[in-house]
Formats: sequence, C-alpha cells, structure tokens
Amino acid sequence: MPSLTFNGRSFAPLSTALVLPLCLAISSPVLAQQTTASQNQQESRAVQEYDIPAGPLSRVLSRFAAESGLLLSSDARLTEGKQSEGLEGEFATEEALRKLLAGTGLTYRLEEDRQISLMTQEQQQTFRLDPLQVVGWRQSENSGYRSPVLSSATKTEAPIVDTPLSVSVVTEDVIRDQNARNVEDALRNVAGVSAGPNASNASVQEEFTIRGFRSALVRINGVQRRSSGPLSVANIASVEVLKGPASVLYGDLSPGGFVNIQTKRPQREEAYELSIGGSQVTEGRGTSGEFGIDATGALSEDGNLLYRFVGSAEGGSRFIEDAHYERYLLAPSFSYLALNDRLRLDLDLSYLRNDETFLFGVPSGGEKPDLRIDRSTFLGSSDNNKLTEDYTAELRASYQLSPSTDVDAALTYHRNEHVSRALRPFGPGTQEVDENNEVGRSFSLNDFETTDMQVESNLTHRFSVGSTAWEVLVGGDARREELNNGDGGGTIFNFDTVNVLDPQDTGLPGRDDPNFNPRTPFEQTIDVFGVYTQADVWLTDRFKLLGGLRYTRVNYEFRNTSPFLYEENTDNVDPRLGALFKLTPATSLYGSYSTSFEPEFSFDPDDVAKPVEAEQFELGVKQELMDGRFIATLSAYEITQKNLFTTDINTGESRQIGEAETRGIEAEVRGQLTDELSLLVSYANLDNAITRNNDGEQGNRLRNVPEEEASAYLNYQAFNQGGNRLTVGGGVFYEGERFTSSSNEVTLPSYTTVDLNARYTMNLADQSLSVQGGLRNVFDKEYFVSGFGEGISFRGQPRTVYLKLTSQF
Repeated sequence: MPSLTFNGRSFAPLSTALVLPLCLAISSPVLAQQTTASQNQQESRAVQEYDIPAGPLSRVLSRFAAESGLLLSSDARLTEGKQSEGLEGEFATEEALRKLLAGTGLTYRLEEDRQISLMTQEQQQTFRLDPLQVVGWRQSENSGYRSPVLSSATKTEAPIVDTPLSVSVVTEDVIRDQNARNVEDALRNVAGVSAGPNASNASVQEEFTIRGFRSALVRINGVQRRSSGPLSVANIASVEVLKGPASVLYGDLSPGGFVNIQTKRPQREEAYELSIGGSQVTEGRGTSGEFGIDATGALSEDGNLLYRFVGSAEGGSRFIEDAHYERYLLAPSFSYLALNDRLRLDLDLSYLRNDETFLFGVPSGGEKPDLRIDRSTFLGSSDNNKLTEDYTAELRASYQLSPSTDVDAALTYHRNEHVSRALRPFGPGTQEVDENNEVGRSFSLNDFETTDMQVESNLTHRFSVGSTAWEVLVGGDARREELNNGDGGGTIFNFDTVNVLDPQDTGLPGRDDPNFNPRTPFEQTIDVFGVYTQADVWLTDRFKLLGGLRYTRVNYEFRNTSPFLYEENTDNVDPRLGALFKLTPATSLYGSYSTSFEPEFSFDPDDVAKPVEAEQFELGVKQELMDGRFIATLSAYEITQKNLFTTDINTGESRQIGEAETRGIEAEVRGQLTDELSLLVSYANLDNAITRNNDGEQGNRLRNVPEEEASAYLNYQAFNQGGNRLTVGGGVFYEGERFTSSSNEVTLPSYTTVDLNARYTMNLADQSLSVQGGLRNVFDKEYFVSGFGEGISFRGQPRTVYLKLTSQF
C-alpha cells in the first residue's frame, strides 16, 4: 500500500496500523481454540451473579451476553417492542435465559460453542438463525418498506427507534415496486432530498441537495466514490440518506448529509433471477430496453464460501431528439464465512460502463425556462457523447473476537475514466434566449481519470459499568484521491449561436479549430487521514447518550506541466453529541448536535484557506407502530455553514466570509399498515438562505432548494391465493419552486406528478414469474427537475409506460 504524505512526511506506519485489524481478522481463526461440548455443559450449569435492570428486551439480552460471555444470535424483528423484567441474583446460564425471556413468546437454543439462537416457540423445532446474518459488512437490515436496524449511521448496529439521528432508508422492495431506474428515482420518497444540478447527465457525477445543501459525492458501502456517470440500480440492496453533518465518522462531508448505497450480498440459499423489460414514452421518442441477471448461492459443500453475480444491460433512446444511451454492469462478489460465521471476508468487484449522448438542458426565457422550446428539442450536436468506465475492487473483513468485541476493516480501490465532447447552450452571463430566439453555445472537451483508494478499520467493544450499558467504537481511515487531467481537454466558450425554435444539427469542432482554448494538463492529489471514537451508553433503561470525536488531516497537491507546484495542508476536529429518551418502548424523543467540514484551497501560500465548516442542532421524535412494522419520524433542525468564499461586488476581492443557513421540518412515515397495505409518506419544509455575503446575493435562496416538497406512495396486495399475488400501487410527488442559481433570477416552477403500477406474481412449480407494468407521470406533466448556472433547466420525464418480466427460481 502506498504511504500517505503530509508536509513531506511519510505516514506509512499509520496506514499499516489501520490494516492491523484486517490482519487480525484473517489470522485470528488460526489462533482460536474450539470450546468442547463438555466445557459448555459445565459453563451452562455454572452459577453467575447478575444485576441487569428491566428494559427493552434487545438491550437486556445484549448486556446479558456481554456479562455471561455468550455469543447471542438475534433477529432484531423478534425482539422489537418486547420488554424484559431484567435479572437480579445468582443464576445458571439457562435458568437466566428462561427468566429473561419469560412472557415474550420467545425461546432459545444453546449450541456447543456457547452460541444462543433466539426463536419463537413455533419455530423452535425447525428454525435457527445464523449467528451473524449473511448480509455483509456493516449493512442495515431491511424489512419490507422500512429498515428496523441501522448500522451505517453510527457504524454499530442499533434499532432505528434507538438512534438519536435522522436516517432515511429506501429498501429494495421500494426500488422494485416503484421500478426506480436510477438513484434519483429511488430518493423521491425521502424528505429533504432533491435532485442536484446535474440532471440529464449535465455534470460528471450524480449529486443531490440534502437539507438545502449540495451533496456532490455518493458513497457505496460507506466509502466515498468519485463517479462520472449515473450508477446502475441492478446491484442496489438499499439506498440510505444520512441527514445532517456526519464528519465525526466519515470525514469531509457536505453539511446536509450524504447518500450511501448498500450493494447486494451473497447468500447461502441458492437463488436465480432473470428479468427483461422495456419502456416507451407515450408521445414521441423514448424507447428503452433492459436485461438483468442475479444469481447467488454456495460454492462449497459446507456453505462457507458464497458467491453472487449481478449483471445488467440497458439502453435505448431518450425523449430528446438524437439522444441515446447504453449502460452495462458486471458485479461479481464473494464471501467466506468461518468459525460459525464469526469471521467473514467479502470481496466485491464491479465494472460499469456508460455510453450516452451528452445533454445540457433548456435556456431561460426571462425569469423562467423558455417553454416555447419543445420537450424533444436538442440544442446540442448529434455528435455529443460522454463515455465513462468505472472499476471497483473492495475487500472487507469482520471478526467477532469475543461476544462483546468486534473488529472490521476494509480496503477499497476505485478508478473512473471519462471522455466527453459536447456542444451545449451555455454562454457568458445569464443563459437567456435573446430577441432573435437565439442563445449562445460553447464547446467542451474533457478527458481525465480519477483514482480513489481507501483503508478503514474499526474496533467495537460492549461492556457494562454498574447499571449502565456501553458500546464504544474506535477507528481510523486513510484515503487518497488522484485526478489526472493528462490530456487537458479544452473549450471554445463562444462557439456559435442556435435558434431555439429551429435548431440545426452541427458537427463538433476539433482541436485544430483556431478558437480552441486548450487547458493545461494537470494532476491533483488529496490525502486524507482521520481517527475517531464514539461512545453509545444507556445510562438508564430509558435514557441514552451518544458522543463522538474525530480528528482529520488533509493534504492537497496540485501540479501541471509548467514548474508550478502548489501544496496546502489543513486539519479539523469534529464532535457529535446525541441524547435519546424512551417515553415508551416504541416512542423516542431525541436531540443532537453535529458538525462537518469540507476542505477549501486558496492557491495562495500566503493566505491558506480555512475549511468550510457547518454545525447542526436537531430535535425529533420517532414512533414505532404495528409491532415495529411501521415507523413515523418528525424532526426539526438548523444547519449553519460558514467560511464560504465570496467575491466583493465592488472591489472584486475574494474573501472567506460567506455563510448559509437552513432551518427545516421533516416528517416521514414508512412501513406496513397491514399485511396487505404498505405506505410511504414524506414532507419537508426548508427555510434556506444565504445569510452573509458581499456579492449582492445575501438573503437569496441556494440553488435547487424548494421551500416545500412532499410525497405519498401506497402499495396494496389486492389478491393472494395459492402463492399467486396481485399488488397495485400509486404515488404522488410534489416539488415546490426552486432557483437555478443563487442569484435567484430564474425560477423553476413547482410541479406534481403521479405514478401508477401493478404486479402479478404466479407460482409455477419451483419458480415464480412476475409481470410488472405501470405509468410514470400519468398526466404527462411538463416540469423541470433542477437547474444549473444562470438559467439552464433540466426537463423531467414525460408520461412513460413500462413492462417488466421477472423469473425467480
């Protein structure tokens, strides 16, 4: 592994230290000793003194396992909403278990290696949970339309109702039922999340606005990923949104939070899925097709070596003239489990290729997008193209050193190659159509490569002190980002003009064009190193505290073909505090304080830039219903971001004095009202503004941030007989007015769209076949999802019908 460099000093020992838990996870099985059956029988009869207060069953059992030295296996859904009277006095192991589980409807099985498996009394003869669910490294547990247990928010497993933070999870069931075709589609049901300025692939990576602030980098399995094309949903198990500043565990971040994609994991049970589908815009262009395969199972007879292969291919035409796309994904993954699943190794590989027409939206016609321009009109060149190739390799390991101590680590390598040539309606100043119905166009050529490498390791220990129960996390990470713009690329900023009502196709210029302005090739490297700790403690049965602290150091280097070399170093300390009070086992009140930072670089050695910092205060309530199948969350927050660069409107001087603020209220309801009816409802109100500035924009709203947004989606199982099922669903999605830029000169109108869908599933011998169809944008609403610059707006999808066949066997 290459060493990291800060201020000319090598930090290879630090990188090595971070890998030690990974080495320990791999080598520990060789040193581990197996406990004999006779030893376990003696230990189960041994008497031990306990003083465990009454409380939620999951917490009482966790403390019992830590004190007794048992390895407890428990599906969180079995213990949700259940209470235990606790344990006081001297008890043998099995006597203690019977007392703890009294009145809960649960029983247990004691294995030879001191594992305890929980189950319902009806399942006792036939059911056994694996000691660790085969779901992967730090992956949240999904159940229908909600996630009862979270892990990525705190990097430790906890029920969502016991987490003093705001996290929204879009499960695989939601993605499937709504036929989401990209990450943006999947996030329509999440309060406080809107599309970023790169809709229709205008920019080089997927991004969103979260709680009013731009969130530019999507993470995959918790690891930051610099991508230059839309991601495939074929390998997505869930999409999580961690809201608010979270630098304490993840380093440099947007203050609004970030999107984290959890990929699918290998499973022991053999399963195969094939799917084929297509869609068609009901009026005009826009025909696409897709094919997918998902296979998983065991490669060894003992079921310890597992595999999963996910592959997909899709492509077709866009609703915009001359616009096409192709996308291919190959994603094999492997898992090795040993020592009764206490050791797990995961290897994930993926290749993603996007080949598509480079699109760039619609210019303004004054204060709004020019609605005279037909939806199918393309204001670029038919030769516009963007090709990206994405390579990823990730090795993860987790090992349960003891019933109370876990260690995990991950090594990730990611490479992205990007080439694009585009003619686009993007000229100087405001992108507005003039009196001759013309708008200026520019040409851009980009050719670059990015490489991200990261190592992370964590140690988690659970213990009790008196009547308190603790969970402490200690970890560190190191990341290197490299950008190589070796070809340099270039632009022709004022290439030509185009009549927006009668555009003529134009070929793209070459490097030999006399107006071509080549960019100087350059390389930049960002090295980030962080260490952090977090403590999660139940002080009483009802009161919980969460605290964390992180130190991060960032080194930035920029070099080009001339003698110019620029280097800048910065560091930051970020805390997080949270408190949670249980009114009832299913009702929690919480409050939290957290911070974040993003590095900023001034290219001035005499005036080094400060990090852009943010802080958030949040209060909220979480309520579980229907035996934990349904959860409602209401939160209020205030985020303040400072140290933004702003240019004085009079002097032209750039100073780091800018500030922005968002005050908001969010409400989400998700889960199953009944066995037949699933529901998702979200609402967000965002009071967002630039609160300090010297460039004339103080008091304006930030771009692409609506004042209000809301959604509601219902899915109803109308028929279920003999394994044949019919489900129908529909959703309404509302987005308020937004601005394309912080100048607030061009307004994107509010809009409401409606979707409908249905799926019929048939059981045919040893396989099931489902037919799914639906309508997106039922009333063919013409709308704009986001904006860019001083007036470019990106259209939403017209009414589209789709059909998909899926076979599982």
